Amino acid sequence: MGALQAPSASGAEGQESSPGTPESWPHSFMRWLFGLGEEHLQPASPPVPVARFQNICICREAGAGGSLLARMVGDKLGWKVYDEELIAAIAHRMEVPIDDVRALDEQAPSMVQDWLLPLREEYYAPQEAYLDHLAKLIEAIGRAGESILVGRGAGFMLPRETTLSLRVIAPIKVRAQRLAERMGVSVRTARGAARDLDRRRAQFNRTMHRADPNDPHNFDMVLDTASLGLEIAVELVVRAVEVGRPAGLPAKPAPRPRPDSPTSSFPESANSLDANRAPMAAPDDPTSLGTTSE
Repeated sequence: MGALQAPSASGAEGQESSPGTPESWPHSFMRWLFGLGEEHLQPASPPVPVARFQNICICREAGAGGSLLARMVGDKLGWKVYDEELIAAIAHRMEVPIDDVRALDEQAPSMVQDWLLPLREEYYAPQEAYLDHLAKLIEAIGRAGESILVGRGAGFMLPRETTLSLRVIAPIKVRAQRLAERMGVSVRTARGAARDLDRRRAQFNRTMHRADPNDPHNFDMVLDTASLGLEIAVELVVRAVEVGRPAGLPAKPAPRPRPDSPTSSFPESANSLDANRAPMAAPDDPTSLGTTSE
């Protein structure tokens, strides 16, 4: 009995057969095998270049100069800065005086309940409204991009992969001196105010975002404005954004605000809810340290 012959590897034309590539398989077989149509066979479009950093979020120690650094970076990049503007916009939406919202700003809910709820029951509803408006506003600003947000836990709310998250610090001695000069109080009083404000902000971030602002792992950069100086710190931030911008991708020009619209500096999605409301009061000077802007 003769040996079994292996099947010929040659076809009728004497050519070697091969399974071929997926593109050569019958479409009906491809649909059955992978549940795909013909669209997957089309060549993929080239990826659109996207900047590494869409927004900058600054978490700051009191008196470290975080707000001033944000303004300086914004001027160099042409990006919008949101600091006291966030408080003004929320006050406008809630239809309350800006000072009422400032009292709730970066305040952990538990602290508001402990301090205010026993005195006035209606204070708890504004706190919830503040937090709700804050979250929606930061989300809208983040979607618009090319924005710099100061404090309010924004860096823990926006996507980390597209956000340059900064922590701005300085020694307490330097911060107390800065605050004392701006607030017109003694250095000792300013030191206590700085520590109280740091604790308040830390509690806010721990309660709302379960994040420790003193942990450097939560940030891309930690900048000491006392040792670096503001000018160097600003250049470091600007350079990081520019390096993360793909070659040939121009910066988006900042939209010009309409003079008749007090909320024109905010993204369209943030403004749409306020079309029929009265104009909000102009925000206070964001560089003043009499508020929580620093």
